[in-house]
Amino acid sequence: MLASPERRKLHAPWVSDVRARLKGVDFSPLRAVVPPTGYVPDFLTPAPGAEPADIAGELEKVRSTTPEHFVDEVAWMAADSGTPAAWRAEAAPMHRRMLDEPGQAIRTITHLLDVYWRLALDPHWRRLHGGLQSDIRSRTRVMETSGTASVFSSLNRRVGWEDSRITVRSAYDFKEKLGGRGLVLVPSIFCGPEVLTMLPPLGSMIVYPRPDVGEIWNRRRLEHSSALASLMGPVRAAVVEALVAPATTTELATAIDVTPGAISQHVGVLRDCSLVHSRRAGRKVIHSLTETGEALVLGSRPVSHAA
Repeated sequence: MLASPERRKLHAPWVSDVRARLKGVDFSPLRAVVPPTGYVPDFLTPAPGAEPADIAGELEKVRSTTPEHFVDEVAWMAADSGTPAAWRAEAAPMHRRMLDEPGQAIRTITHLLDVYWRLALDPHWRRLHGGLQSDIRSRTRVMETSGTASVFSSLNRRVGWEDSRITVRSAYDFKEKLGGRGLVLVPSIFCGPEVLTMLPPLGSMIVYPRPDVGEIWNRRRLEHSSALASLMGPVRAAVVEALVAPATTTELATAIDVTPGAISQHVGVLRDCSLVHSRRAGRKVIHSLTETGEALVLGSRPVSHAA
């Protein structure tokens, strides 16, 4: 996404921040396994498991890639005609070194993914995570009321559902019977406009672009003079805005710059109004928006007239 001027337009606030953070870091080994178009090695994108995972666990999955698996996928990518010829020529020396020393290449790529996470994604993760969770919640409600077929049909114009068959419009030809193995749907902030797939023998996965990604960055410009703040006061408005991603009392206090005691009082009022739900997880209490709270937050934002 960073390499494409057209894709960067929707993410301008993030791009301007990230470019400054990434200066001076040599990401060329990582760029050599992420072509502008075409096949991206599957070891970089392990399918989510049943339990929530943190970044350390996800990086460990990448780090545990076997050299044989790495060589197969990088060699396939290096020969893929779907990647730009100019990119393949530029990356060829790096690919040869990786294929000669796959163990070292895996360690280098995992390290660079960690650096990239810390510089480019971690500072914005609550906003990104909130946007992804919002999409998952809305599709879960569609599934509950209208069934699975409606979810697949509404994912993206490149995805179709007919006669219990899922089709993804792609440059590659592949057919597979899932045989009850299941399919993981993964919303993405940055993959648009493509729909990406991962296929057996790895976990079957469809990665689709989250609609209206621009509004995720527009949240940064919300002022306390907004209609929502006028309705419920600036602190409570800030609390429900911050809860686009679930958070603890301490996290909310840090994000909004008020005391944890004040946060607890405001959350209590919002909970009594059925706008916030709280649940205990070990020693922490995690707060999240209810369906009503989410609708209130989304409905308070001005409609964008951008093309």
